[in-house]
This record gives sequence, structure tokens and C-alpha cells, in this order.
Amino acid sequence: MRVRAITIGQIVPFLYENESLESFLEEKLENFQNFLDDFTETLENEYGLKVQSRRLASQPLFSYEEQRIYSKNLKDTLNKIDVQFELMQNIINAYNFDYFACCSMLADTLKDFSVFESLLLKSFPKFLQKYPMLFTSVLAASSKNGVNLAALKAGADVIKNLSTSDPFNNLQFCVSANVKPNTPFFPSAYHFSDEPAFSLALEMADEVARTSRGASSVVDAKNALVEKFDNIYEGLTEFSEKFAKKYEIEFAGIDFSPAPFPKLTRSIGYAVEKLNIDYFGAHGSLLPIALIKRCIPKKEKVIGFSGFMMPVMEDYTISKRLAENKFTLDTLLLFSTMCGTGLDCVPLPGDITKRELFYILLDMCTLSIILDKPLTARLMPIPGKKAGDDIDFDFEYFASTKVIEFKRLEKENLKDLFNGKEKFFHFY
Repeated sequence: MRVRAITIGQIVPFLYENESLESFLEEKLENFQNFLDDFTETLENEYGLKVQSRRLASQPLFSYEEQRIYSKNLKDTLNKIDVQFELMQNIINAYNFDYFACCSMLADTLKDFSVFESLLLKSFPKFLQKYPMLFTSVLAASSKNGVNLAALKAGADVIKNLSTSDPFNNLQFCVSANVKPNTPFFPSAYHFSDEPAFSLALEMADEVARTSRGASSVVDAKNALVEKFDNIYEGLTEFSEKFAKKYEIEFAGIDFSPAPFPKLTRSIGYAVEKLNIDYFGAHGSLLPIALIKRCIPKKEKVIGFSGFMMPVMEDYTISKRLAENKFTLDTLLLFSTMCGTGLDCVPLPGDITKRELFYILLDMCTLSIILDKPLTARLMPIPGKKAGDDIDFDFEYFASTKVIEFKRLEKENLKDLFNGKEKFFHFY
């Protein structure tokens, strides 16, 4: 097991004077760096747990309450944001942070989604290509507010735009639904409180795989996982609360989604198959997936997605089964009913249309709303590739696989949700 990320949430004074932003960040980050150095060193020395990345998450960039974003025309505002993202990247790099997340907007809460909001969101590909430490998301739906259809269209446009120059850029962007503040996993992380807070993301698919492999039955595996997760929770919570008090940074909690790594013994797909399932994606796979999710403790400091995590290209076994044509996008949508992160790191044909992307995003948002659970879609169209083609990124967190099959749309419909003028849809 490893700590995939320690994510610190902090309100950032975007669009104020650059000098004010810089001095604010330097004051805050000095304390954060001391905290992180102490936390990571002690965690490794006393418990043998390594921390893979140190991350910072800000509040959403756009809201109607933040009037500064309207103080200038959009072009000048985007230029200011560009300068401040560069400033942020330089500063957080100097204080040994690896990444930062700036959610573009909570689009589900917007009363309108005009040309201003659309153009603001569609400008993010330029920022993501320019600043490799930057991650962003658009929260497009929630059980309370419904689906912002206009934001989904803009999100589909961002995905398509990012893939054109380099499909890897889509690693830095997702469309999300029902995601709460202080979720530590990127790109969907954001922060709201005036006071800073930190949360932990765990890479512990290896713990689940070890437990599955050693279990004599599914019931035995369930009982062993409950005990293991409880022990991890108690140990990390006690440890984290001690440091929270010492450095006066709130401990928000732990996301118990067992993130994988593209090695066999660190694969969540491997863990599923060791529970006597023929292969990941076969009928019957839903039970062990649900089992893993249900074993996650329901306690105060369990936050974020805290569900089954299946980032396709980050998992050795899942990538391998996709290459063997063992499942399609429909399978992943089914598993998303039990999943935390939903459609994550999914390689799609390069000629997928914005309309097709919109409807995949809409399916994800609909599941999230009806099940009242957080889900995201991090979709990666691969230019020049069609379903079934081999893909291989030179990236240690990705395994080789193939482009996934999905149901293509056959005809244009000028009266459908994509082409229509409706901007929101409410179920209730």
C-alpha cells in the first residue's frame, strides 16, 4: 500500500494583484511544506508507507459570487488567469508540490450557462497544455440541481479539443457529478472552506489483491477486507489527526477507493478475478466489485469517492482484458453503479464526435444523480485510432491496451438534447 496523494485544500485569491497572490501563497505554502515534510518522513519511517505525490487544490475558479471575474472583458480575464496559473506553477514547484487542481466551475449551481461561461471553460485546453502541473474539472450535475446540459456540451468540446494536439492532455481534465469538496483524487478535487484542510488518497489495490488471493471463499474475503480496511482507517486517522493538530490544518479524511498501479499484484482487476470470477468483465464481476465497495468503512473521516476504482489504463488486468476484447464501454457503465470514479482513463476512437461524447457524459451524470453518488468521466480519444487498435503511452502509470468499443450514433437528430436549446434537465 502507498499513499497516492496528500491533497491540501486552500482558498486562493485568483484575479487579485499578482503580488498579493504571490505573497499569500508563499506564506501558506511554507507552513504546508513543513507539514508535508514532517508527515511524509514520519509516515515512511514509522509505518513504511511512501507518499507518491503532494498536491494543492483551490476553490472553483468561476462563480457568480466572485465578481472579480466580471471586472474586465473575457479576453483580459483569461490573460490574467494565464499569468496567475504560471505564477502558481512556479511557486508550488518551489515548495515541492507535484500538482495543483483548479476546478473550472460548479456548473450544476449556475442559474445560466451563457457564452461567457462556455468560452471560459473552452479556454482551459490552452492552460492544461501550457501548465503540466495543472488539473481541472467541470462539475456538471448533482442530485440536488440536475444536469447542466450546456456544460456537458462544453465539456465534450474540451475533451475533443485536448485530444487533437495530444490525447495525453485529457489526463488533466474530467467532467464530474456529485463530487464533494476535499476529494483528494485529481482532476476532480476542489476546496471551499476558508481554513485549509488535507485529505489522503490511497493506492491499495495490492492490499485488496492480497486479501482476495488468500481467501478461501467470497465470504472469507469479505470479512478479511472489512477487518483490513478498519485497521487502515484507525491507524491513518489517528496518525493524521496528530499532524492536523500540530500544524493547525484540518484533517478532512481519507478516500478509501483502492487505486491500482499497472502491475499484476497491484491490480484491482486482478483482485476481482481472484474472487473466482472467470475474467474481469465477465458476468458475475459485479458481485466482487460490490463486495469491495461494501467493505469500505462508513465512518466520519471516510470521504470522496470511497468506492471501487477502475481507471482502465492505470490497471494491468483491466487494460489486458480490454486488449482481449473482454468488455466494452457498456460494461464500464454497469460497473460505475458500484464504482467511485466512474469512466476513468478510457481510450476512445479518435473520430468520436462531440455529440457522442456528450451522450456518454450524460449517461454518467444520469447514473450519478439517480444513485446519488459521485462519478467522473475522464475520457481519452486517441487521434488516428479506431476501436480495437493497440495503444501504448510512454508513462509509468499506464499499461498497454486497445481502444474501447462503444455504440456509435447513426444519424443526426436536430431535436435531441445535444442540438436542442435546453440548458438544464431536472429529474425532481
